[in-house]
Formats: sequence, C-alpha cells, structure tokens
Amino acid sequence: MECHQYGLFATSTARSNESSVTEGAIHGVPSIEKITFYLVRLEDGAILDEKAFCNDFINLAHSIGAYLYEDLVCIVSLRYQTIHVLQIRDSGSLVEVRRIGAFCREDDELFLYSHGQAAQGSSFLPGIKQRLLSFIFRKTWNEEPDQALRVQHLKKKFYFHFQDYVDLIIWKVQFLDRHHLFIKFGSVNGRVTRSTDQNLAFFAVYNMETTEIVSLYQNSSEELYSLFEHYYDHFHANPQNSLHEKFISSNPNSVHAPDQLRTIKSKASSPSQLFSAIDRHRHCTEYPIKFISVRQPNVVKFKIKPGSDSGASDSRGKRISSLFHPFFPLALSIQQTNMQPTVVNVHFRR
Repeated sequence: MECHQYGLFATSTARSNESSVTEGAIHGVPSIEKITFYLVRLEDGAILDEKAFCNDFINLAHSIGAYLYEDLVCIVSLRYQTIHVLQIRDSGSLVEVRRIGAFCREDDELFLYSHGQAAQGSSFLPGIKQRLLSFIFRKTWNEEPDQALRVQHLKKKFYFHFQDYVDLIIWKVQFLDRHHLFIKFGSVNGRVTRSTDQNLAFFAVYNMETTEIVSLYQNSSEELYSLFEHYYDHFHANPQNSLHEKFISSNPNSVHAPDQLRTIKSKASSPSQLFSAIDRHRHCTEYPIKFISVRQPNVVKFKIKPGSDSGASDSRGKRISSLFHPFFPLALSIQQTNMQPTVVNVHFRR
C-alpha cells in the first residue's frame, strides 16, 4: 500500500480441473479448494486480517485476479462471476464494501424477495450481465436513426448475437478511479491460461455508484488503443502525490515509450487484436539477458544472469520473467524449472 505499512499477500491450494457442479458456478472454470488473502503489517510481519474464498477460482498469476487502488482492492471470482471490492481500513482490517455480480445494488436481492421472485432467481440473468445487454441494446438502437430500419438493424446487430453476449463472462477487473471499474468480458470457452488474450473480448467502463456501464469497446477497437496510448497512466494504479511518479517513464511523458508500444502492436500475430500488457514467462537461455540503451543503440548497459548461484547451465525446461521496480535500482527475475521449486532472484545495481 501507499502508506508502506501493510502488504497484501495471497496463497492457494492446488488447482483442480475436475470441479464438481455447483449452483451459480460457471461450467468449465476450474476450482481451488481455498484461496486466502492476508493483510500483513510489514514492520513485524504480523497477520492483521485475512479473507478466504473456498471452492472458487481467482487467477493469482501476475495478480490478474486482484487489483489494488489506494485503500481499495477488487478481487474477481471467475468461478462465480463476482467482483468483491474490499477496503483496507487504517485499523488493519479487510472489509467488503461491495459485491458485484448477481446483484449490482445492495438492496437488489431484498427487492426480489419482497416481490416473491427470489424462487425463480435462476431464470434471471446476473445483474452485471443485464447492465451489459442493456447498454449494447441502447447503443445498437441509437446507431440507426431511421425508425423504419431500426428493427431490422436490431435483428442483425443485437438479436443475432444475443446468445454470444449472454455467454460472455468476466475475466479481469481493475480500477480506473474510486468509482469506475474497467472490466474485461470474454468468451466462456476461453481457457484459464494466457491464451485468453487471443479470444474475442469486450472492455467495459462500469460506474459502481450508478451501477451503469458508461462505455464499451471491442478488443480490436482503435479508439480503445488510442485511449490506452495517450492516457496510459490512467490504466495503472500509480502512487498518488508520489515524489517518484514524475520519474516513471510512460507514453504521455516519454518519447521512447510510444515507439516501443507501436513496435509491439505491429508485431502482434493478428492486427485485429490488442496485445496484452502482462509480462509473461519466456524460455530461458544459457546466456545472460542483455539490456540495450535506447539513446545509444547497440550499447549494452547491463546484463542479468538468470538462475541461482549453483552454476547450473542446463536451460532445458526453464522459463523466466523479469519485473523491474518503478524507481528503485533493482529487478526481480522469477525462474520456473520443470519439477523444481520456483526460484526468485533479486538483482541490485552495482
């Protein structure tokens, strides 16, 4: 957290692909017996509070399933399609302040019960899905100004794809600010792997206060790419009022970052797909990883040697990813080897 007093850590049991059929669970999504988030006081390592999810699936790889913004944390339950919004209080406790999924407002469930409709709850689409379909319907309706052609336009653009829209599920969520969420909807057929970025997806801006979807983009949208390119910092939880923030290179404040972004986009396997910003594991080589200067082309500034200090040079089956601190001169390399424990190395500048 920004106060540097607390850290949020997560642990999980082994993942099971043979999950039992449970009411409300999405078919095809694996199950994990227990996933626990711990709020730890960094000064002495004391566990102040914890939040457990049982027989659920939260994607912890690269923190895809959790996002921290100031004192708020959103956690995505893929299995039950629920967004849990927790607040980290100054007292050192985790308090759930919102739950978005089957219901969007706190009194939605009470409203159904009071009208005697809770028994038929299974016949209702989830609240967040209702918001999505309503937005797509209104958007399609307004695209055709001619009243005579509007119904035909709805049949072609909305009703023909209705079941595809209904089958969309929430894959990832992040904060844009304290009131807006950026939600990725994707196909239910997309497996819980890195390949999900290559499937058709939609990105929605959701207002938690009004429970409305403000805007919606397909993942091939040039408008969305332009917003990501010019307002890059708004897609990341940058420290507020940080003295180091102005030294972090990003598209708006660097002449090199946009060029790198366009290069990655031009190398994408499909021109209709936006690339993923996640740093994935790469196959490890026997040689040190070289980092080249941007201002001085072909000049090696430093190298990182992967692996432990054991001197083992066999790179077969090794995969590595690196993570640089935003402003401190250090980096982490995470190495995974077949049938071996994960090795985490901390690289300091000399």
